[in-house]
Amino acid sequence: MTLLPFDFHIYQTSSSMPRPKDGPSSAPSSGYKSGAENTALQKHVTFFDRDMDGIIWPLDTFVGFRSIGFGIFLSTVAALIIHAGFSWVTFGTLLPDPFFRLKVENMHRGKHGSDSESYNHLGEFNTQHFDYIFNLYSSEPHTHLTFQEGVRMLHGNRNPYDPFGWFAAAFEWLATYLMLWPADGRMKKEDIRSVYNGSIFYKLSGRKMPS
Repeated sequence: MTLLPFDFHIYQTSSSMPRPKDGPSSAPSSGYKSGAENTALQKHVTFFDRDMDGIIWPLDTFVGFRSIGFGIFLSTVAALIIHAGFSWVTFGTLLPDPFFRLKVENMHRGKHGSDSESYNHLGEFNTQHFDYIFNLYSSEPHTHLTFQEGVRMLHGNRNPYDPFGWFAAAFEWLATYLMLWPADGRMKKEDIRSVYNGSIFYKLSGRKMPS
């Protein structure tokens, strides 16, 4: 009998899992396809793809941030940071895109280090790991997360020699807190979870989420 250092069956491919078209560097689908199987990360960014063509321009991101309550200055800063940091790795060309656009189908390539690992390498949402990290840093009964607890989480998730990941994780956490801005300083677990598939964006903006 061969002993394995982990439960191998957990890691076996599920028939319901979205499969890359041509290897692990490719996305399960080309942009967001209505009625098709899309990853949580694709759903997360599709809110900003206003014409649903699979391409997100900096102006799309700016307009998206404005629609969920951010001011002109913070929306501009967010668009600059996101597109400067993730355009080249997600657009799929040898040279950087001169317009700093993002491709929805390649967003999983923008997964960075020092994060919560709630997305896997394909952009699928890992419910078990999300619950584990949330319970690890939140106070009982583990239904809310304060800003200070989130900062502790950032420090706990930091990988060595990963300044880009540190910055990206801090930016995402700060943007999430500013977007939700809880009156009592405690963010609801379900609100944070809904950020991962983008459903919170539609709720805040009043837009209808695509089916």
